[in-house]
Amino acid sequence: MKENKRFRNHISIVAEQIFGGFFAVILILAVQLFQEADEISKADLSVLFDKSGFILLGVIALLIIITANRFLVWAKTYISIEENAIVIERNTVNKKKNTIGIKNISNINTEQNLFEMLMGTCKIKIDTNSRSTADQTDVKIVLKKADAKAFQKEVSMRMKGLEEEEGNEDTEKEAFDIQASFGDIMRHGLYSVNIFSVILVIAGFAGTAFTAVRMLAQPDPLGALFRFAAADLVIISTILSGIWDTAKDFIRYYDFRAKREKDRIYLCYGLVKKVEYTIPVDKIQALIIRQSLVARIFGRYKAEIVNIGMGDDKEEQNAFLVLYGTKDQLKEQIGLLLPEFEETLEQEAERVPKSVWAAWMIPMAIYTVCICAAGAVIGALIPQYMPWIWGCTAGLIGAAFLGMLLKFMTEGVNVGDRFLKLSHGYFGRKFIAVRYEKIQSLELKQNIAARALGIQKGQISLLASASDTSKHIPYFRQELAKCLREAVLHPETDQKKSFSC
Repeated sequence: MKENKRFRNHISIVAEQIFGGFFAVILILAVQLFQEADEISKADLSVLFDKSGFILLGVIALLIIITANRFLVWAKTYISIEENAIVIERNTVNKKKNTIGIKNISNINTEQNLFEMLMGTCKIKIDTNSRSTADQTDVKIVLKKADAKAFQKEVSMRMKGLEEEEGNEDTEKEAFDIQASFGDIMRHGLYSVNIFSVILVIAGFAGTAFTAVRMLAQPDPLGALFRFAAADLVIISTILSGIWDTAKDFIRYYDFRAKREKDRIYLCYGLVKKVEYTIPVDKIQALIIRQSLVARIFGRYKAEIVNIGMGDDKEEQNAFLVLYGTKDQLKEQIGLLLPEFEETLEQEAERVPKSVWAAWMIPMAIYTVCICAAGAVIGALIPQYMPWIWGCTAGLIGAAFLGMLLKFMTEGVNVGDRFLKLSHGYFGRKFIAVRYEKIQSLELKQNIAARALGIQKGQISLLASASDTSKHIPYFRQELAKCLREAVLHPETDQKKSFSC
């Protein structure tokens, strides 16, 4: 791709952007159908169209205006690669020129959804080293797949300061170190299942089926079913959300492939949305080892990473690295993809001190008083439900104690030579290993009981999306605080040996 040559996004980006408008029209029509269920059940569709026609025409007119606007923006937006920057220039009524320094780019990745696969296009996603934009992709460009690959390769070479790409970076299937089989994906999906989502789906289906049977017993069953569907859209959407939450990992990580090449990790996966990530190792902030409840029972682990460029879009909250597998499989794959973090797998998190219960009692006492006061007020307003109110109050207090017990069993801290390792969880468990030099800030705090007992907790911040920016440090022995501070301030030295931690 020639320097300073201006080009546009592929025209299909207009269709992608206005798809939501078409969906809105369909949704409005569906709502009208539900609202007019009685008339439809009598086979009189003219009433429906008489009432909704003007609304529908107005929505279509608005959609035409939006389409024209998106087409104008597409026609007047140009992209070019200059010597040290990517320039995106929009020459509409409000002119705008966005210049992104190549040295500030943290990731340049590609993605294909189902529509883009059909069109033969590819989306390029560019992220920069900026905390202010860490929750979103900074730039999205849609090009023909061959042009997208050429653009990605050109920017990658400039990021590395090379005139010519070294080695073969073709991401063909045989070039990958890790290639997941269909059985691997199925096992990963099973261990990823959220038990609570499964319970929700089963309960939702049971309740829906029971209500539907009752509706069918009425004199006008078709109209009753329409009214039921309109009234229970929230329940239906909850059931669908639970089904997706249960099945998503079977689909999302289909054909998973990964490899390490020099200072970069390459990942490819997806069925209805294919993604290809190129991850500079020096941009990785932390390694996360995660276990769901099912995986914890069967001793399985998966790995994620914290960096800018993965997990910053709403639909991709987790920056995935390794599929669920045994501990030996995890070690082998981390050794291939991210050997810099391999030692953290043997780093055991020290469980929170038993004295933590005394520190937890202060917030627990405040919580109990507030819950009981709320129960007393509600009980005074509706005394006929007093037994149920106090039952719920006791249940909330019991749930809080159960949460504290589960936290005590899972939380821990290890201040190592090069890494801080944290452990969190309730039913599932999550281990976070962070290099000291990647910690942006450290905050340590104590309440009155913790100060008297010689324990501390804290928080670290990383350069990542909002969901990964702050990491909570569970309670730990106060004597480790000095080691932790020095390790963050001077990560190049062996603080553990210097201070006998």
